[in-house]
Amino acid sequence: MSEAAGQCRICSGPLKLAFAGTHGGASSDNFTPTYHGTGEHGDLFICRECATVQQPSLPGGDALHDLYRDMSDDGFLDEEEGRRVTAGRLLDLVAAHKPHGTLLDVGCGHGVLLDEAHKRGYDATGLELSAVSARHAREDYGLDVHEVALESFEPGDRRFDVVMLADVIEHLENPVSALDRCFELLADGGVLCVVTPDPSSRTARLAGSKWWGYIPGHMCLLPRKTLRELLAARGLVISEDVPLVRTFTAGYWLNGMAERSGAVGSAAKLVAGALGSKRSFTLSLGDERVILAHKVRPREPQHKLVPDRGGEKKIHIVLPAYKASATIPTVAKEIPVGAADRALLVDDSSPDDTTGVALQEGFDVIRHPSNRGYGANQMTCYTRAILDGADIVVMVHADNQYDPSLVRKMVQPIERGEADVVIGSRLLEDKAIAGGMPRWKWVGNRFLTWAENRAFRTGFSEFHTGYRAFSADILREIPFLRNSDGFVFDQEIFAQLVDRGARVQELAIPTRYFLEASSVSFTRSVEYGLRTLVVLARFRIDERRNRWALVRRPAASLRAPGGPPTPVPAGAPVSSPGADPDGHSGPPAADGPPGPTGV
Repeated sequence: MSEAAGQCRICSGPLKLAFAGTHGGASSDNFTPTYHGTGEHGDLFICRECATVQQPSLPGGDALHDLYRDMSDDGFLDEEEGRRVTAGRLLDLVAAHKPHGTLLDVGCGHGVLLDEAHKRGYDATGLELSAVSARHAREDYGLDVHEVALESFEPGDRRFDVVMLADVIEHLENPVSALDRCFELLADGGVLCVVTPDPSSRTARLAGSKWWGYIPGHMCLLPRKTLRELLAARGLVISEDVPLVRTFTAGYWLNGMAERSGAVGSAAKLVAGALGSKRSFTLSLGDERVILAHKVRPREPQHKLVPDRGGEKKIHIVLPAYKASATIPTVAKEIPVGAADRALLVDDSSPDDTTGVALQEGFDVIRHPSNRGYGANQMTCYTRAILDGADIVVMVHADNQYDPSLVRKMVQPIERGEADVVIGSRLLEDKAIAGGMPRWKWVGNRFLTWAENRAFRTGFSEFHTGYRAFSADILREIPFLRNSDGFVFDQEIFAQLVDRGARVQELAIPTRYFLEASSVSFTRSVEYGLRTLVVLARFRIDERRNRWALVRRPAASLRAPGGPPTPVPAGAPVSSPGADPDGHSGPPAADGPPGPTGV
């Protein structure tokens, strides 16, 4: 490891060299959006913990800002038509949640996306350091553009319904502080749109050193799961996570490929010259993500079912819910209100009146902007509870499949300091079939539990229960925000707990299966079982190779009480100071043919 590499800018983890650089120094010419000189960068390092790829040799602070202020990209608008189409797609995603309101475009460049937003009726403001680009946006498009860095922008009390961070975060010296600042600038209910290259993508791994993302101007390239973790740790709720789809002329696509394709590149250049700007192509290389994250505040009921008891230790009951309007009243009646300090229900965008019924029954409620899955729901539950000051978090299903009256027993071992985690087991006394569990599910549960005990070297009676209690401290120690959005989240978090040496106790609970309780189909159960086996395999492989990001340390710290981390004050510099979330410790050496970028 180079001595100059230092620590990871995201998580302070150790860095290792990923690709040696050939670039002699940063300049405003090679910082332009259309510059894609292959390999012309400084040494690229990857974090052993969070897998962020970074270029520590780039200047920081005012020196970095000056490079962007002097930047001029004459060729950027040659592809204006395609860039407008691409910008329109991004705005379509945003408009599904926020069709109008105030919009801030950070790093707006020549103003193409900002102009499209203005045409759609948004009250649009842009930030751009490049004097040439900012002048074009103001004079040619008549836009409101400020030549200041994000951390220096002073909007007073104004907050924005939409903040766009498109092809920007990878250029910043401190992406974490930038996300804090964006959080501060968002209005309640606002949407943050982040577009950035993904070094953990299959395309990036195949392309190796010739991937288009490895260029002089990129300082920090965040893997998809690390970016999601950073967003969620701020209390933001993710609604969309999709590949970016771009539109460029055939000539532009082919020229980009030709720059990185050796002998094939000559033929590609000839074809590019023949096609020129005659035809446009729309495609995604799968190596750049669009993530929408919402600033969602919990809704409070008129009368709380579980009021704060005023004690020192705070216990929060969290209820993941989907289409649970029929069972919520029963669950509410069975919750021992004196055993906790809050009851928060997270509605995963149910089509029924789950939110309304929950509020009527006295639950605090967060409603996901879109349906994300059982794992994503748990991430919101645990994150929100910790950010709001919980010391112990106990999960109760809103479908009444688990007995809510046992909450007090579930948390007692944690309160006494005897356990970090308590799981309610239907198989500890094994009356599951008598309680209505289908026999095929009982067999599957038994088999997978046997396999997990072998892989984890444990002796639990059941791993596939949704009744769990955690200390907030143990949740802070594991990167659960990198886990899957689906059901296999449960097994991933077990792998993390075992890896951390968490103290786990079991409590015998009754089995409840009935018509209204949510139940997974046979096909989805088989898929879940196969995914569980993959988790076990990766856990055991990691014991030898130390490469699985799900058992590395978290990139973001969950801070409590009082909500998300303290935002960066206006005027404070966004400059200061992993394993790959897809299971790779570094980019592979293979080369491949990626294409160009730039909205």
